[in-house]
Amino acid sequence: MTGYQEGDAVVLTLTWFCGRCRNCVQGKTNACLVEGSRTGITRTPGVGPDGGMADYVKVKALHVDPIGDLDPVTAAPLADAGTTPMHAINSARTALTPDATVVLIGVGGPGHLGLQILKATTASRIIALDTDTTKLNVARTHGADVVLPSDASAVGKILELTDGVGADVVFDFVGVQPTVTLARSVVANRGVLRIVGLGGGSFEFTANGSGDVLPWGVNVQRPNGGTHQDLREVIALAQQGKLHVENTTYPLGDFQKAVDDLHHGRVAGRAVLIP
Repeated sequence: MTGYQEGDAVVLTLTWFCGRCRNCVQGKTNACLVEGSRTGITRTPGVGPDGGMADYVKVKALHVDPIGDLDPVTAAPLADAGTTPMHAINSARTALTPDATVVLIGVGGPGHLGLQILKATTASRIIALDTDTTKLNVARTHGADVVLPSDASAVGKILELTDGVGADVVFDFVGVQPTVTLARSVVANRGVLRIVGLGGGSFEFTANGSGDVLPWGVNVQRPNGGTHQDLREVIALAQQGKLHVENTTYPLGDFQKAVDDLHHGRVAGRAVLIP
């Protein structure tokens, strides 16, 4: 592999890409026309192709990036839990002004890194929500300006904090029905809504002027992972000491325990398997 030596620490890109198609040339590697399709996600290690639950993984040179002196164990989640929120945040950059209010729902793996990325790269006010008190404490640790439980009172509190206007940008890192409903209930007129989590929540869109589904002019996306450039930006922030990954490590042979702990919400941040 040109440019690398045995023992160099690297991370894999979140999605495979060809590097040659129209979208890749434009930097949209997470929408590669060779590795993806119109309705399906771009092929991702562990989702289709073999993933990282192994002692060794064979990849193409364009799918790795050096991480320098970063600890590979703590840096491993950057490929997913860092790149995914970076991409969602980058897609909303023009709305993340110093006078903006951002609502971040879900302070888990991607969410706690999304919070840190927002703190490191914007001056917007951040309101963080979660149902777990431990994760709310994580939000406080990482500098959220306001921390709220994600419960029935959340919508009213956010609207009160924004003088009834709502949040300029809303990131839902969970995507279950209660969080999707919360997100669309607090986004401002002409606001930005990014539903990042894949929890299966939804809302009906009606193409007329009636109803209380969305305010006028809201920009809605469900971001797909992240690009190669998003990953490089995440690595740079980590190398500058601006990102701290909350993680729990497991020996590779204990992968089932790691999966069970994730399923039951017993992992703070991300689970990392050690070969």
